Amino acid sequence: MRERLFLGVLLVLTALFCWALGWIAWGFARAGTALGWGFALAICALLVLTVWVTWREVLFGLAAARLGRAYRTDAAPVEPSADATADPRAEFEAARAAAEGTGEGDWRSWYRLGLAYDALRDRRHARESVRRAIELERAGR
Repeated sequence: MRERLFLGVLLVLTALFCWALGWIAWGFARAGTALGWGFALAICALLVLTVWVTWREVLFGLAAARLGRAYRTDAAPVEPSADATADPRAEFEAARAAAEGTGEGDWRSWYRLGLAYDALRDRRHARESVRRAIELERAGR
């Protein structure tokens, strides 16, 4: 519940930011000069970029949360190794071996690999693994 509240607050702040950008762009456009119109167009480009990035990240978060719920409630979940809490590196090696061993078709192994990357604080690879898990799960539906 706390995550949804945080998401709502961030979306409201993003909406306020977009409104402020629109207001500034409108002010530049009302100036009527070529420079004013140029600034207005540049600010509108920032506005479109803001909306696109926010939309993309919210969709990624919702899909990752859906996979997380499915991963936890699956009838036969992939169990992490016994020493996962003691050594994240060992869990990473086990998750990587599982992802390589099951081939490209199992989203659970890729999600587990994403969790292992996250435990090692490697956010970029964690997001890549979770994105791959999302693609595989969607393809399997």
